[in-house]
Amino acid sequence: MRYNFYNSKEYKEKQSALTRENWKKGVFDFRRKREKRICGRKGCSKIFEVIPSNSKIYCSRSCAAKVNNIKRGYWPNEIKLKIAEALKGRKNPYKGTIKVPRIKIICANPRCGKVFLKEKWMRNRKFCSNKCTMEVIGGRPTSPKAARGKAGVRKDIDKNIYFYSRWEANIARLFNLLGVKWIHQAKIFDLVSQTYTPDFYLPEYNIYIEVKNFLWRYSKIRDRKFRKFYPEIILILLLKKDYLEFEKKYSHFIKNWEFRNSPFPNNN
Repeated sequence: MRYNFYNSKEYKEKQSALTRENWKKGVFDFRRKREKRICGRKGCSKIFEVIPSNSKIYCSRSCAAKVNNIKRGYWPNEIKLKIAEALKGRKNPYKGTIKVPRIKIICANPRCGKVFLKEKWMRNRKFCSNKCTMEVIGGRPTSPKAARGKAGVRKDIDKNIYFYSRWEANIARLFNLLGVKWIHQAKIFDLVSQTYTPDFYLPEYNIYIEVKNFLWRYSKIRDRKFRKFYPEIILILLLKKDYLEFEKKYSHFIKNWEFRNSPFPNNN
């Protein structure tokens, strides 16, 4: 039976104050408190962290299995036969699962010609591997998997320039606002297995600008190659954090600044 004073406002406030005070003293830190232990398996000695109430003595399931399996030893054939007999008549757990149909296609790389299997829903896959993909389309001005969201011409900037994203277009508008001269995709750089065309070139400062939302593996490899082959050229990556800072500071000064849900093209 619950006593009524537990529901009183005075009692709750008193308990709340005591709890806050004890939390500051470190009495109630069991949720975040950790202790370091050394793995109990000989030859491992790896250090891992657990909460004090956890009875774990091994750093991983692998170490635990190596120790416990030795203690158990090998199962005799009699036990194996008993298990096999007990499993007879049970339904196959994999029976009835849907098998994804695959089709055979030839790699679109003329130097490869390998036949490989792909799922029917993968309509856009034409190459057997990333290596073949890079050999064929790695020489294009933009990344083969670059986003094409809201790509197109912005008449308020230039009716002859095709921008690949809102971000590129907004940075061009920002340059115009600040009076910075710029050239879109001014030069194609040869990186042997692929090419690289930075988004902007600022002739007054002799600097190239690349606008990137994020860097996936292809972009990181391309960036490393560029800096290795052309160490004398200054290339600045304008990433998401930098873009959002510019947007916060300058977007209200630019009439046609494109936000996430802006209609396209925005040429009012």
